[in-house]
Amino acid sequence: MTSRRLAHLLAAALYVAAATGLPRPSLAVPDWKTQRTIGSLILYADDAKAGRWYYAPAELQVAVGDSGKPDFRFLETRWAGSAVSRDQGTIRHKSLVTFRVRLPRPSAEDLALASRELGGGRAVEIRPFPIRRIQTALVYAPVGAPDTTALPPGRFESSEDGSGPAGSSTWTERIYTMGLDSLTAQVFRAALEKGQVYLSLGYVFLGPALASDAGIGELTGSSVLVSELRKTLESGAGKDSAAADSARLHIVRAGAIEIGLDAQRFPDLMRRVDLNDRAPPGYAALDVYCYDFNNAIRPDLAEKEVEIEAETVTGKRTKRSAHFTADQADLYSASIRFPIAVRIDRPYRYRVNEVKKDGLERPGAWRESASWSRILDVTTPPKEAGVRSVLGP
Repeated sequence: MTSRRLAHLLAAALYVAAATGLPRPSLAVPDWKTQRTIGSLILYADDAKAGRWYYAPAELQVAVGDSGKPDFRFLETRWAGSAVSRDQGTIRHKSLVTFRVRLPRPSAEDLALASRELGGGRAVEIRPFPIRRIQTALVYAPVGAPDTTALPPGRFESSEDGSGPAGSSTWTERIYTMGLDSLTAQVFRAALEKGQVYLSLGYVFLGPALASDAGIGELTGSSVLVSELRKTLESGAGKDSAAADSARLHIVRAGAIEIGLDAQRFPDLMRRVDLNDRAPPGYAALDVYCYDFNNAIRPDLAEKEVEIEAETVTGKRTKRSAHFTADQADLYSASIRFPIAVRIDRPYRYRVNEVKKDGLERPGAWRESASWSRILDVTTPPKEAGVRSVLGP
């Protein structure tokens, strides 16, 4: 039995207990009033379960190599359309900025110290703070420039190498992805080519907690960065329908990290690709979105798997999949990257499989799409959801 399947069965047991009136854990959340700092950890007690504490996430870090090169890519692509998608001759540009960030885990020593001080000889359970959303903003400035320039909103995606165990909300690495329109991409490239550029990523972790007090995070960075973060927070805060009725989303951690980009030292930070009838290996050929968990639209759902099948340049079929889960509700998008070149002038097919909290698995029917340039949104339609999100569309 796989760990993912085991996690589903455990979730199903709790769900059935809730439906039948059997004893079950309460919908408990952290309580701001109990905040304690022990060593490097900031902790909050569970509002209902004695002996359970939650630690706030650490500050994000940008992933760098041994030579100091950031794990960063700026990819510019051009697509001339195809007869299949009925846009032949139409020139489209799709530029992507991607980089990897790391979330340090607390050391065993820090957890042991916290357990001793909190428990006083009694057993203590310490969990990661349940993060519901991560709001971000990204700005850049050439070295020596007085002002910073805001870039379009981006999003975090899961990293296969940095995920925690199945059924766990912990993670150590994620990939930040941002799309640029043609004009913005040209201006950004020009800045990189002229010299060193510094990117600043502002981030805010949001999670459910009792009390109306502000969280531990403070918005930092340039005035432009703080302004952009405030804009994202206008739609990011609010009541959390997935937690207790009285819980609201609060800032759990806020911060900013800088990424130094030197295209002269590392020329492979930038790349241009012409897409005619194929997508090169590793290229983000398709963007998939699912807001079922991020917006708490489907409380009955544990996981949604999206299978994508495409034709390779040799005529064979290849398949990739994306997973969206209730325990990582802050992830609502995925970029499908095939390990080998695929034909984007041919239709791809996909299906959406659901796993409910009662353990029931429902495979979807295969569907076909001719357009690789459109986002594939697998969010449950409002008429089928049966639950109205209180966090917005």
